[in-house]
Amino acid sequence: MNKLNNLNFDNKEGKIFAFFIGLILLILLALSLIKVDTLVMRDKFDGNILATRKLKADSYIGIIYKHSVEKTTTSEWYRIENGKLILMEERYKSQGAGLPTETKYKFKHTKDSFVLYDINLPFEEVVYRTGMVIANHRLNIDGKEEYFTDFSRKRQAIAFTVEKIPFIEFIIRRCIYG
Repeated sequence: MNKLNNLNFDNKEGKIFAFFIGLILLILLALSLIKVDTLVMRDKFDGNILATRKLKADSYIGIIYKHSVEKTTTSEWYRIENGKLILMEERYKSQGAGLPTETKYKFKHTKDSFVLYDINLPFEEVVYRTGMVIANHRLNIDGKEEYFTDFSRKRQAIAFTVEKIPFIEFIIRRCIYG
């Protein structure tokens, strides 16, 4: 601390020190002005942040799980728009109990699934509960997949939202919450 009190900004060392301090402050300012879209996962009941993931403007977000009755893979796919999650399509492997039989959305059958598409329903928040026995929920962002259990507890209700936050805050959240 005594060295800081005696710092002379007129000599070469002091000017270099002042330059680097200014540069660091400028970088921190820039990182606080740049905003990024972030998928935030919170505990639905206490609001605690569980995890955050950076999103691109064209990110495609999937929630993939095994249907509790049919025991086949089911998924819901979202994109982001104006801070909301827009449900784009639902995919499922079989028809049966608990799966749609009639729909107002477009429908197609592919060689390995049924797809409801052009749904375009906006959500401020989407809630899923972590399943481990049957469902084994997974989060897929632009092809990168991870299990809900990587950031939540068994049967925990997770609220997914999109927030535009300063990049520096995103970095801090990733360091704290993963």
